[in-house]
Amino acid sequence: MLRRSMGIAALAAGGLGLVVAVQGKRFNRRIAREAHALWTQESSGPERRTALEALPPPVRRYAEASGAASHAPVRAARLRHGGTFRPRFDRPWLAIRGVQYFASDPPGFVWWGRVRTGAGLWIDARDRSLAGEGGMRIMLASCWKLADVRGREVGEASLQRLLAEMVWFPTAFLDARHVRWAPIDDTRARAILRVRGLEVAVDFHFDANGVPSRITAERYRDVDGEPVLTPWTGECSGYRVIDGMRVPFRLEASWHVRGRTEPYARFSVDELELDRPEAFPG
Repeated sequence: MLRRSMGIAALAAGGLGLVVAVQGKRFNRRIAREAHALWTQESSGPERRTALEALPPPVRRYAEASGAASHAPVRAARLRHGGTFRPRFDRPWLAIRGVQYFASDPPGFVWWGRVRTGAGLWIDARDRSLAGEGGMRIMLASCWKLADVRGREVGEASLQRLLAEMVWFPTAFLDARHVRWAPIDDTRARAILRVRGLEVAVDFHFDANGVPSRITAERYRDVDGEPVLTPWTGECSGYRVIDGMRVPFRLEASWHVRGRTEPYARFSVDELELDRPEAFPG
């Protein structure tokens, strides 16, 4: 009897393992399809690069300090990262790894991240902004859907994330088809991104080296299933030169809630590839 029970348990475990493996492959193929769709979007038309003299002074300094002013426009990027993440402020930090694909015309991204939760389980998250439409999907072990959030507020939040993360391919900040700048003062400027009729803004704070050290915005955050506008900050550091452009290799993201700063993501870049279409899923 014991042997029979053990055999049934082994078959059940094997069947569950097969389901997880199959669903995992399906999830990976979905990410690949979305990344390919991002890469193959129809162009917005001839490029219109903003003249340096038309930029607010801190942005002009950034274009020069980052190398974007003299660099050919970056069409696409792929980024791999590690770091830590916590889904709620009262939860412990968990290790995370992820891959993110970017396109600059029209601007968009697809991000996939995986957090190990222990006991052989993990959570997959996919965030994206494709043709101005945002969406966050969260899966347990690549199989069971925990959340699939869409809507105008999600679209705006995803597009703001994209605008902030253009620091990884800063030539996109000079593309007048999609981005315009408004001056604030000698060390700050507001970037406005417009994609397919949806428009968002974030503020860039530049340090003595001319590069962004902090990015701030009012972004929608999910609170018990409802989108709530909340002050948000991204801290950029660890700048390095990749393919002739100076980009950050560390980013910490925080919400500001009830007078407290609550970090929720601390990412470190492992690899950044610019304009290598062969690195994109086909």
